[in-house]
Amino acid sequence: MQCPRCQHENPQRAKFCLECGTPSKGTDKSGPPLPSYADLQHALSETLGQIQTRDRELVEAHEQQTATAEILRVISSSPTDVQPVFDTIAQSAARLCEAFDASLFERDRDHLRLVAHHAPIPIQPVLPLIRGTSNGRAILDRCTVHTPDMQRETEEFPEGSENARLMGHRTILSVPLLEKDGLAIGTINIRRAEARLFTEGQVALLETFAAQAVIAIENVRLFTELEARNRDLSEALGQQTATSEVLKVISQSTFELQPLLDAVAKNAARVCEAEDIGVFRIDGDVLRADARYGAGPEQDVGSIARIGRDLLLGRTFLERRTIHVHDMAAELDREYPGMRGTVERFGMHTMCARRC
Repeated sequence: MQCPRCQHENPQRAKFCLECGTPSKGTDKSGPPLPSYADLQHALSETLGQIQTRDRELVEAHEQQTATAEILRVISSSPTDVQPVFDTIAQSAARLCEAFDASLFERDRDHLRLVAHHAPIPIQPVLPLIRGTSNGRAILDRCTVHTPDMQRETEEFPEGSENARLMGHRTILSVPLLEKDGLAIGTINIRRAEARLFTEGQVALLETFAAQAVIAIENVRLFTELEARNRDLSEALGQQTATSEVLKVISQSTFELQPLLDAVAKNAARVCEAEDIGVFRIDGDVLRADARYGAGPEQDVGSIARIGRDLLLGRTFLERRTIHVHDMAAELDREYPGMRGTVERFGMHTMCARRC
């Protein structure tokens, strides 16, 4: 029986061509030759390869979506702290882009400051903002910089090439962090110890991570500004309320001074979040406390303070100015030795005095 494919003569009982492996059963000499066993194997191998490629692409897409969702979750849960977002982005970038490390830098005038790093390759914490490095070029040109072997780029990236030889990396990908107005405020970059370019999908993923980092930075900035405005409004409202209460006492105590002084001390303590408030008046050559609020047992109304430059109240009175001391304990030997007893007894640190 002649094979319809290769025309080889085979025994009548042969089910396959002994030469090329083509099935012989049910063949028609007038029809097209049937595919060989080798052809069938090749076609099956190609089909399996396509299925594996699609499966791998689906797995990668799922991992990328999962990483993106995790970063967005961290952004929403850290409205006042961008560091957890930076750390999550660096970890995801190194893992999904098959990089040995990932890092994020923020622009600090004419330098770049490291804010997140993941993986074992050493990295400099501060870099100059120059065109001779991948990070610097990405910021100054506001574009993605992808270099296959940084160690060989001695002319295009002289500083970056030297760093690559010192630290042992070759391929590097740097993406700028761009705000809406196009201002570059930092970079995210990934590196490999071998010379092997990142894929288009990995480049696109890193650009997505860069956009998310910018969102996190902007989110923290807006939230911080909102908190500051709310705090300012709250302070202004507290001050207005305190002023209103003092004016009310003035209107109700036309001929009495003590209720007014007590109201001033009480409201000053509340508005300034102070633990102790004292209102002193000059009495001969000393200052006498006419009103106290939150004072300890040894600082009652009627206590006196001598007028001297080694005391906070005395210096304020003599120099006719407001004096604010951040830590009185640190100023005892140099400026205010007369305050030692008060600081040791009552543990006071931050103090402020104003002459009226």
